[in-house]
Amino acid sequence: MEYTLLSILLINVIVLIGSLLQGLIGYGVGMFCAPLLFLISPTLVPAPLILISTIITVVMMMRDREHLQFKQVSWAMTGGFFGVLAAGLVLKVTSKEQFELVFALLILFAVFISILGFIPKVNNKTNTIAGFTSGLMGTITAVGGPPMALLYQHGDIKNIKANLTAFFLFLNIVALSTLALVGQITSNTFIAVAIALPGIAIGFYISSKAHHIIKPHLIRKWILTLSAITAIIALVRAVS
Repeated sequence: MEYTLLSILLINVIVLIGSLLQGLIGYGVGMFCAPLLFLISPTLVPAPLILISTIITVVMMMRDREHLQFKQVSWAMTGGFFGVLAAGLVLKVTSKEQFELVFALLILFAVFISILGFIPKVNNKTNTIAGFTSGLMGTITAVGGPPMALLYQHGDIKNIKANLTAFFLFLNIVALSTLALVGQITSNTFIAVAIALPGIAIGFYISSKAHHIIKPHLIRKWILTLSAITAIIALVRAVS
């Protein structure tokens, strides 16, 4: 991809908002950024966005580590590992057109399960299932937040952010390793991330200052609405 001044500006604005959401509620950088970055260029998803998410989760883990409940997320990490491996196989055999279709359908699925609003029990089984689904979706589309966020949605916001951050940090490391093995990480991946660094820094800084002001449940609704619209656009492109 050739970067113009306009594309660089758009990428940083999108990543800034995604970083802000991630810093406020523990997820959102994938759900918000993936559909929009994909419309700018499919090469920005998944590898560059997963690397961007990794940078954000490292910083968040340093900030929120005292609220981590590791025992709760250990089973989710196991499920996530196998979900990432399954996603690696999918990426290896799909064409660009098939990937666009899978991307759009998985985004819509992510929106759908987030809207359901039911209260699942948090146990080893549900953690494993949610982790596997997040791993599969996150590696293919860079949007793995909804299954895990739905599982933990009724906990304390500080614990939710810390638990989700630990899970996604682990998942991102596994995902990046898998993507590297199937040839999805190149020098262009690091160039895209370097371009987005200002957006990452500004978004996270604002989240640290504004987390007492913005209501997380309103942000979730906005994410879901915008993601559904952009996923439908991507779906139309894939089948046209």
